[in-house]
Amino acid sequence: MINPPRLLLGFTLLFWGWQSHFLLFAVPMGLILEIPHWLKWRWALSDKDFNRVTDLTSLSLIIASIYIVSQQSIHGLMTLINWLPMLLFLLITAQVYSTHGTIKMSSLFFSLRRYEAKIGKPHHRANRRINLIYPYMMMCLLSASVTRSAWYLFGITLLIGYALWAVRPSRYSAVIWVFLLGIVGSLAYMSQLGLHRLHAQVEGVILDWFQEMLLNDRDPYRQNTAIGDIGELKQSEKIILRVKSPHPLLLREASYNIYFKTIWRVKKTNFTEVFLNNEMNWPFVSDELFSTPDGTIKISAYLRKGKGMLALPDGTYQVTDLPVSIMHRNEFGAVKVEKGPGLIDYTAHFGQNTPLDSPPTPDDLRMPPYEEYLTELSNQLNLPQKNPQEVLKTLTTFFNDFQYSLKLTTSAHITPLEHFLRESRAGHCEYFATATVLLLRTAGIPSRYASGYAVEEFSYLEEAYLVRQRHAHAWALAYINGRWQIFDTTPAAWFSLEEEMVAWWRGLYDLSAWFTYKFFQWRWRESENTHDWLLWLILPLSLILVYRLYSRKKVACSQPIKPLRTYQIAGADSAFYQIIQQLNAAGYIRQKGETLTTWFKRVQAPLLSEANMQTMLTLHQRYRFDPASITVQEKAILAAQVKAWLIMVNG
Repeated sequence: MINPPRLLLGFTLLFWGWQSHFLLFAVPMGLILEIPHWLKWRWALSDKDFNRVTDLTSLSLIIASIYIVSQQSIHGLMTLINWLPMLLFLLITAQVYSTHGTIKMSSLFFSLRRYEAKIGKPHHRANRRINLIYPYMMMCLLSASVTRSAWYLFGITLLIGYALWAVRPSRYSAVIWVFLLGIVGSLAYMSQLGLHRLHAQVEGVILDWFQEMLLNDRDPYRQNTAIGDIGELKQSEKIILRVKSPHPLLLREASYNIYFKTIWRVKKTNFTEVFLNNEMNWPFVSDELFSTPDGTIKISAYLRKGKGMLALPDGTYQVTDLPVSIMHRNEFGAVKVEKGPGLIDYTAHFGQNTPLDSPPTPDDLRMPPYEEYLTELSNQLNLPQKNPQEVLKTLTTFFNDFQYSLKLTTSAHITPLEHFLRESRAGHCEYFATATVLLLRTAGIPSRYASGYAVEEFSYLEEAYLVRQRHAHAWALAYINGRWQIFDTTPAAWFSLEEEMVAWWRGLYDLSAWFTYKFFQWRWRESENTHDWLLWLILPLSLILVYRLYSRKKVACSQPIKPLRTYQIAGADSAFYQIIQQLNAAGYIRQKGETLTTWFKRVQAPLLSEANMQTMLTLHQRYRFDPASITVQEKAILAAQVKAWLIMVNG
């Protein structure tokens, strides 16, 4: 591998330190790696010493990875990339200061060491040596890219240009070379801008899809339903909540009061901020208005990038032990939080009143267009003439004759909701909740559509209720006796019917989900410095290894050496060079940077008309540039033909 010019590695580390705000580390690191250019000694490090350095480097990477993941979760990947120059510094330093100037492959790969130990003899792949300087340089440039500075592309253009200048073909003009480098840099800059914009667009689309399809985050202003869909709804076993409660209950994320063509929504209302009263306690009403408590439940939920909607029981007036920085609520019971950890554990306190919900408005009695049959059905049930309690009882009896089903049908002649009420009499919770809300309104009872989760499945492993994505549920909220009350007409058998379709592998999934949950609990503990001891493990181990390496024998040189030039030019002993010398002596001067083929065509010397010349040239070129080189027999043929040519020319 070609060695870099002086100061390239040092400048690269300085650039990384500048971009990553690690100049305090980058300056001494750069000096340490550049000093060997002027030193007259090297350490006589053995392959076992390199094995120890590599093992410590691997251990440092593992410790740093665990530490960063414990602090930043998956988002710590960028931090780990940013730290790589420091984590790999000891390994590259050992190479630079060693007499070998390269590292044996088996030192980098433990599998090769095991293979050698197994077969009891060296392996040709394991014995191959490589120079890590250029890979380390490129890794430094990759680490510097994490900060996305405007100067990044300009910096790497200069550094890579400096590296390429050292191996620039001398036959090309320096002006042209610099001009072409500038063109390439400009094209790279324009490509970077285009890719950055494309990335932003694609990321937005993917995140929107991921949020809606996988995380099932609810929009507090709009709820799309599966009313009118055809076919069987797909269910997900993904666990999204864990609830410690004495009994099953419903947890609401949002509610809506305007229905139009299978979509529930509310008019855009401003979210108002909720303020802490002490530590992590978030009250929704002042202390003197707290309800008589009915109970408390503990809930564990995941937040994506620290944001999400809270699932809360009806009547929640306070949330405690919630480690977030920002909380907002709207008038329809939706509570969203920001700047929290990836996993939150909070306690919801609830009572008889419903402080999260605003009093009824005319929209809570509004009937949608195209659903005139609801008034006719209401009159058939005599709902307008009944008091609220009688209306609830009548609707409960009415929906008892319906069936819960995830296999949906529809009609081309009537709306999906009318098809559900008049013909199929089977559907999922969204049908039941929507029909119930609208029939309540025909009886003059303000009502809203609520969406959230049904807490029904108890896990004896976790001693808590598990809430899966398929436990998403919808129900009606009826305003009776001065407060909003839950009214759920979905047949109670819906939960057991869904349980019958559980996949055989759910037990394995639940076990892995529990381990993942425990890991995140450990990861998101309150103390941000809980795992700092992991990093301190690296320091004593590094000091011990440095001491052992420093105590190794130092090999002095009688004259300044050019470190790390361990490679040899392939084919340097080719007999064909005698022909080149003969031609030069005859006055056929080869220009600097001119290839042999071009030279021969230009001079057209009689000396080159020998029939074997093309064969000799081909063998020489293969000897010089073919990775497979030439065989011993071919080398002997080349030498014999060159000797014969020289005898012929010199008489």
